[in-house]
Order: sequence, then C-alpha cells, then structure tokens
Amino acid sequence: MLIGNVKELMKYDKIEKSPVYKDENMQVIILNLPKGEELKPHFSPVDAFFIVQQGEVEFTLEGEVFHLKPGDMFHFKARQVHALKALSDFSMVIVK
Repeated sequence: MLIGNVKELMKYDKIEKSPVYKDENMQVIILNLPKGEELKPHFSPVDAFFIVQQGEVEFTLEGEVFHLKPGDMFHFKARQVHALKALSDFSMVIVK
C-alpha cells in the first residue's frame, strides 16, 4: 500500500515531526530539523532505529557524540538519553 513520498515530507522552515505509519507493533516518523536547530537531551520509552535521509547532524547518545550523514543508520535502546543538533538542514526516518 502506497502511503506517500518521503521527499514531500522534508521541510525545513521549523522543527517538524511527521507520523508516517503506525500499527500495534511500531511507528514510523519523519523528523526534520532546520540547520542550527537542536533537540535537547531526552529519551524514548521504546527502542528506536533511524536512517539519515538528508543533511548532517551531531547526535549525542549517553554523552558520546556521533557525526551522522545521509545513509547512516543508528539504533539505540529505550530510555537512553540522546540529543540532536542539525549541522545543515536535516531529515531522518525513525522507526520505534
């Protein structure tokens, strides 16, 4: 079933989180951050996996900093504290 086009959801005028798909087992979200925007340290109540679609980000997980770019994939466990800082207009697909 076609549910949309990810490129149409890539907008950078503000921080934007767009739900794409959800069922009883998982949810898929597109997260966009304009260059220079940050998500302060927080945690997810469930494990998460993401793929960088566009741009570069400084992703901090439990104090360790990762410089991520398009195509990079990342997984982290529930309740691990993480934060993001967009080094350019940035978009990722998150599966939780």
